[in-house]
Amino acid sequence: MNKFAKKDRQRIIDDYLAQSGRNMFIPAEFIDWLADKPDHEAYELFYGMDDSEAARQHRIGLARKMASGLRIVVTQEQPAEAQVVHITTREYPAYVSPLANRTKGGGYVPFNAQDPQAAEDLRMQGAQALRSWLVRYRGVAELAGIDLEPMEDIVAQMSQGAARSA
Repeated sequence: MNKFAKKDRQRIIDDYLAQSGRNMFIPAEFIDWLADKPDHEAYELFYGMDDSEAARQHRIGLARKMASGLRIVVTQEQPAEAQVVHITTREYPAYVSPLANRTKGGGYVPFNAQDPQAAEDLRMQGAQALRSWLVRYRGVAELAGIDLEPMEDIVAQMSQGAARSA
């Protein structure tokens, strides 16, 4: 739908409503109306591919929606000895918002666990998130008798990660 700006989409819909005599936009009726108008500016958008390709593109869109917001799982094989292989499974977010990009308007990029800077940035974000959690929920956790010292140790270790990896 990026082909048409908002004002163009509005004009196309208004034109359809005027020509069809309808006072409500019903997508299925619009598609049927457009089917026999190959010269219409929106025709190619909806009929510019055969039905099998359109169905495939629709399914790809559904798959994108299904995967949106999910996490990726990466399995790394690390040889420890000549015949022994240790397999480690770790979860990472599929996309992250690097701290350095946030002052420039932000945005998300695919996470690469092999990039030391990306891993460091995510670790620092994790430390900050845990620190924020402690500030918000410390009172109620202590009220329930929960010892938060292990979590404070984790925050400290994650915050010092830059010093260790340098």
